[in-house]
Order: sequence, then structure tokens, then C-alpha cells
Amino acid sequence: MMSQDTNLARVREPGSRTYNEPPEPISVSAKFLWEYAILSDNTYLDGMEPANLAGKPGECELSRTGRLDLEGWDRWTSVPSSSLATTAKKLGLYLEVWEKKSSPAEVVVAFRGTEFWSWRDWQANLRWFLRFIPLYPDQYTLVAEEVGKEVLEELKKRIAGNEGRYKNVKIISAGHSLGGGLAQHLAYSLPPITLPDGTLLPRVSEVYGFDPSPVTGWYSVDTELRTTNSNGLKITRIFEHGEALAYIRLLLRYLNPTSESNPSIREIRYNFVESINPFASHSMRLIACELLTAKGNAGVPARIPYSVLSPKAWKQSSGG
Repeated sequence: MMSQDTNLARVREPGSRTYNEPPEPISVSAKFLWEYAILSDNTYLDGMEPANLAGKPGECELSRTGRLDLEGWDRWTSVPSSSLATTAKKLGLYLEVWEKKSSPAEVVVAFRGTEFWSWRDWQANLRWFLRFIPLYPDQYTLVAEEVGKEVLEELKKRIAGNEGRYKNVKIISAGHSLGGGLAQHLAYSLPPITLPDGTLLPRVSEVYGFDPSPVTGWYSVDTELRTTNSNGLKITRIFEHGEALAYIRLLLRYLNPTSESNPSIREIRYNFVESINPFASHSMRLIACELLTAKGNAGVPARIPYSVLSPKAWKQSSGG
């Protein structure tokens, strides 16, 4: 079905080739997605002050005038370490780790997506073709070799300091565009690290990819490791109807239907803005603002076709 009401979401369950009928109100998915949308959007705005829209009603600017505030979360300042951050910068990788003040604790690793003028980001996007080059380093390589290890080692320290708080802790990864592909790769490649008593530290249990890249690095991970990490893993791919990468994922889905289990892959499609421009619809800020609005915590400026936005406004809002 090509048409879609702007107030409804189309949901495709794991293993299904078709969307559920009837569509559901966007408020249903907004209730559990909005925080991950904010975390994913804010990775594009490192160093900027929050706009404080998550905590109280306001206007969510599509042009990204500031980070979206998120109450009840603390950032891990130790991950990435200074050495990893230096290496990551050389490869164009940027990530943030946040912990929700909840019981059990919830740790989210959020990855930034493609910045249009970054050749390192495009290098990672083209890894299907470039990964066969000997000793080829890219963002996926660094995620597999260093990022997962640092996250788990920091979690190990925190468990030792407050075991009760981290009982049944959840690790979740999220990101937009390229960041969505990296979030899935982290889940597949997380190394096995144990506590002093021999207990294996938890795997990534959920992934939230917004307008995600179809490049996930699945075949770059050792078969035994990715099989172990995929056991019980739940992946949700969230995207705007007609956005640039949707057509690539559509083709791949017909060739290889989304997995029903281990990992289970669920898809949620929105139609927040009417546009024939697939790149204009590829906007993390658009999704974040609309989910905040559906949850009742913000307002989106009057919807207008993205074709009439200025190039600067589109670039600031798309972010990948």
C-alpha cells in the first residue's frame, strides 16, 4: 500500500512480508520510541545546549537549534575513552553512551549517522565493496574491536560498585542512518566479557534503528559470535515513508525477508511529511519531533512539504 495517513503507523511484524491491518495510531509506538529518537538525534549536536522540550511542552525546531533535553538520563563520560575518541574521530565515528535512572538500569549506546560531507562516513557506507581491501579500517571495524569492549568494561566497573542497581541491566543500541547500521553491528559483534564470578556480561537485547542503513556488517562477524549475540535479540527499524534508504531495504527484504527470530526484526513506517524527495524525508529530527508531539511533550511547526524548505534548513534537519 503506497498511501498512508500522517497520523497512523504501519507495522510489519518479524518474519512477515506485509504490514499489519489496520494501521495503528502513532502514539502507540511514540510511547516507547521517543527517548531513543532523542538520543539518536542528539548525537548530531555534540556540545550544543539542550532545547528542554522533552520535559515540558514547546516547539521542536526542525532546523536543530539545540539538543533535545532528556530528563532522567545520565551520560557516561568515560566511554569512549580519550584514546578511543581520538581514533574514532579519525574514522568519522561518533557515539554517546547514556544510562537511564531506572530499576533495572538501562544503558543505551547511540551512534551518529552520515554527515553528508564526511568522506569517512561514505567510506563506511560503502563497506559492502571496500571491506575486501586488506587491513581496511572503517567505523564498523572500530565498533567491533573497541567500542563494545569499552562499554562492557565500564559496565563491569559499575556493577562492582553497585551490584544491586545493575541487576538485570539492559544494554540497548540506537542510531540514525549509518548510525542505525552501526547500532546493529554492535549488537552482533559484542565480545564475551565475564564478571569475576564467571558470569557473562549481558548482550545487547534491543536495537532501534531510525532510517537505518542496510549495511549492518552481519557477515563481518564470526559466525559463532553473531549467533550467540543474536539469540533473543530484538531489532526495530523505524523509518519515514519514501525516505532514501527505504527503497534499498525494500529490495533486500524481498530477496531476504526480515528475520522472525534470533534476531527478530520489526519495522515501523511513518508518513510524517508529504514529499517526493527521498533525501528530504531522511530526517532524524523530523522523527524525533513527531514522536515527541505524539507523546504530548512538544509541538512540531506547521507541516510543510520538504521541497520548499531552504537547502540549509533541510541539511540541518536531515543529519544523515
